[in-house]
Amino acid sequence: MTWLIVVLGVVGVALNQVFIWPQVWRARRGVQGVAPLTALGGLLARAAWSAYGLVVSDVALVAGNLTVAAGFAALVGLLARADPARRIWLALAAATVVAAPAALVALSIRVLAVLAVGSAAVVNVPQMLRAMTDRRRLAGVSAATYWLIAAASACWLTYGVVVGNLVISAPHMLLLPTAVVTAVLAWLSGGDPEGD
Repeated sequence: MTWLIVVLGVVGVALNQVFIWPQVWRARRGVQGVAPLTALGGLLARAAWSAYGLVVSDVALVAGNLTVAAGFAALVGLLARADPARRIWLALAAATVVAAPAALVALSIRVLAVLAVGSAAVVNVPQMLRAMTDRRRLAGVSAATYWLIAAASACWLTYGVVVGNLVISAPHMLLLPTAVVTAVLAWLSGGDPEGD
């Protein structure tokens, strides 16, 4: 069983290191259809999971979330660059979502766990809803990112079950299907015509 934990941890960390970068790369050319709430929610979720991983001494959780937090921060920056009217709002929101988990570490691990689970579970919902309601405006959405999120989510769902920590598994019960729906809709709309 230990080998399975190691494999799932390594694969989960590896997928987390790469899943956001196709979206960041695509957003360099345009952010049409990218939901700012998903970018901010992703930053919040990854900051919360990093903090939770530190508190419970889970190296895989910390390593698997720091790089992706940087990717979500870059995506928020690209959204701000593309929309000068929202720059200040996005900067303040990004600062708040990074500071919140750090503050919760001192208050309560249970509250931090709820924030990590809740924010991770719903992070794809704004993007999925945007994809479902306006499929013509998905030029900036990377299907590859959402396929990679689905793979990472399946890995972390299994990892949490195997290590007996349902806090790790819980968000993926919603995150996995929303990632698959978003990936399919982005792919059907031509969201990755160049394979990026």
